[in-house]
Amino acid sequence: MNTYQTLQQKALGLAFILGPLLLVIGAATVVLGIGLTPFGTDSWVDGVLSAYGFLLMIPIGFELARRLGQRAPFFGIVCAILGLGAGMSIVASAAKIIQMGIIDAGLNESIWNVMTHPSFALVMLPSILSLLNISLLGVGFLWKGGLSRLASGMLILSGIFYFAGVAGGAEIATLQTHVLTPLATLLYFLALAPLGLRYLAGEIPENELEMATA
Repeated sequence: MNTYQTLQQKALGLAFILGPLLLVIGAATVVLGIGLTPFGTDSWVDGVLSAYGFLLMIPIGFELARRLGQRAPFFGIVCAILGLGAGMSIVASAAKIIQMGIIDAGLNESIWNVMTHPSFALVMLPSILSLLNISLLGVGFLWKGGLSRLASGMLILSGIFYFAGVAGGAEIATLQTHVLTPLATLLYFLALAPLGLRYLAGEIPENELEMATA
């Protein structure tokens, strides 16, 4: 590998560790009541941390799709496309920060009651699909190999818990914020951090993969 490829590999290693870790810490701030909005359902601190965490999910998703695509090309490219939706998840994270701006402006209204225009659903659909894509990647690796069965299983469960953590109704809000989302982020971290450490150590994951015939 040339110098750029070496640096890129180490940057990916950092992303595989830092991205999920930011999501774990963000979810923990909600559970611990740090930076909560007056409505008690969101934390502006989580908004900041998760925004950067979701941003890092984009290169993570591309790299996982590339690894999977070497064994299942069409499956891999579908996952790469769906993974782009993680960028839209930043909108929901930003909303948690905007909520505090609304409160500071003297408006006693939940941001989620404001963001009801149909265009918001169109923007957030790719975000939902990117969360399901985590499970899809796990299924692909469990089917074709490339990650350990344990890591693949954790990815599958992470995507399911993440989806349930954002798609449920207000009646299960506490379950979402205090159980499902934290568990999803923790599984995501445990699945990917070991791979990140291997990238940082200078290993070449490509040597572990059998190239698929397109």
